[in-house]
Amino acid sequence: MSSSDTELSSRLGPIVTSIWKRDPTIFGAIPTLEPLIANRYGWLDVATRMRTQVASLHKFASSVRSSGRKKALLLGMGGSSLAADVMRHTLPGGRDAVEVTVLDSTHPEAVKALLASHEPSASVYLVSSKSGTTTEPLCFQETFWTHAVKQLGGAQAGDSFVAITDSGSKLAVEAANRGYRRAFINPEDIGGRYSALSFFGLVPASLMGADLEALLASAADAMAKCQTTTPIHQNPGAQLGLALAEHARAGRNKLTLLCPPPFERFGVWVEQLIAESLGKYGGGILPVEGEQITDETRLGSDRFYVAIEPVTGNVDQLRRQSHAAHADDLEAAGLPVFRMPVSRPEDLGGLFFIWEFATTVAGALLGIEPFDQPNVELSKVLTRKVLESYVRTGILEEPPAVLAANAADALRPRLAGPLRPDYVAIQAYLNPSSAIETALKRLRLAVAAKAWPAPVTIGYGPRFLHSTGQLHKGGIAGLSIQLLDQSGHDVDIPGVPYGFSTLISAQSIGDFQALSDADRQVVRVALGTDPADAIDSLAAAL
Repeated sequence: MSSSDTELSSRLGPIVTSIWKRDPTIFGAIPTLEPLIANRYGWLDVATRMRTQVASLHKFASSVRSSGRKKALLLGMGGSSLAADVMRHTLPGGRDAVEVTVLDSTHPEAVKALLASHEPSASVYLVSSKSGTTTEPLCFQETFWTHAVKQLGGAQAGDSFVAITDSGSKLAVEAANRGYRRAFINPEDIGGRYSALSFFGLVPASLMGADLEALLASAADAMAKCQTTTPIHQNPGAQLGLALAEHARAGRNKLTLLCPPPFERFGVWVEQLIAESLGKYGGGILPVEGEQITDETRLGSDRFYVAIEPVTGNVDQLRRQSHAAHADDLEAAGLPVFRMPVSRPEDLGGLFFIWEFATTVAGALLGIEPFDQPNVELSKVLTRKVLESYVRTGILEEPPAVLAANAADALRPRLAGPLRPDYVAIQAYLNPSSAIETALKRLRLAVAAKAWPAPVTIGYGPRFLHSTGQLHKGGIAGLSIQLLDQSGHDVDIPGVPYGFSTLISAQSIGDFQALSDADRQVVRVALGTDPADAIDSLAAAL
């Protein structure tokens, strides 16, 4: 063993050992957090545990298909939905696969569209929530349950519903009382953003017809490579964790993800894992996903790159189609690139595990415990207060917003000069659609040109609140641009005196207050009734 390998082992060896011992003290967290930390290491062996459930999952999927249900709608948020969303874009489906869609937007137009496209007699609704008390999944559940009861009657509606949750949760109780088709009880020792390889990811994957055994075999292989018996220089999780931490300490705390087909959506999952786990105490690492890299020389000196790279098949064609095509050029320019080889879509399982392990290693090296999210909870509390005030008064007390026509003038001085931020977060409280997506990409480029070298990220509200929202308020300080529209439609939420239009507005207000309380820059932009056109006009004006 070389002297450098010996030094590396002396630094990382004890951390790897402590992780496998599920040691709650390695992050230097306050003692009151140690019981939480000790109960969040279940992801270490979940792939092994889940391999015993593969036959049962296939049987469940077969029963759904045989009932004539061709569609599945996952009702979730954050850790309970992001892995499934990545899987449906990455993994090839089997014969007679059920079409899986994810609802993680509280925009009324998004909810309305999926109510129309997913009839209860032909669909299964996957209500996904670890705690069983998360606002968005509960509101989705009540909305689609009421819809199903109207269509099928109370005695039959439960056959269209499946719960994925922890033991004893409110959702588990509700599933039993209502007679849901199935309740999958997840291991309690796994946090949401570490739950990709648990029932939260595997139940929807089984409906897609994905090769669960291959997915879990890839994860098990990665788990073996990250064991204490593996030399540190051959441990992919330890190596990535070290790279993340060392580059962050050196000022390269903007992690840019280069993900080729079919892994394009993988960065969305990494984004939550890194930002929510490490974006605390005024520091952490900003993940930048989905960025269009057009001129490597314009990228800042605070960047660190990770490239997912195919090593078999028509690699050249894949590289031309993706950001990974830039990895060689970046490296040639002297910029740091960490390469992660993959040979098939099912290697997604190994990627999930390696990134979870690496994030934990980086947390130990940086002194940031990765298993709680205090600033996310603060935003939730403030949103509840906004809604409580609305119920009492009938008025939403909204902070001032800049009209779209004036937004360029309001943003220019914040994007350049002495007020230039460390990064810009575009926060779109809008209905996700192809038109909005295209407009947001144009705006991202326009903002990046003004704010260079600050990176620009995009997140849909409220999804990003359960992802990068932790970092926006508790980690690296940046500029948040809230984009708000005026929807002509609303969808009532059964059991509460407001609809989804009020809910998504309250979520934007609550997060505005949380950002302001954290002394972060934030601008609200009112886009009106044609948000895509307003975004295009704003991009052109910048």
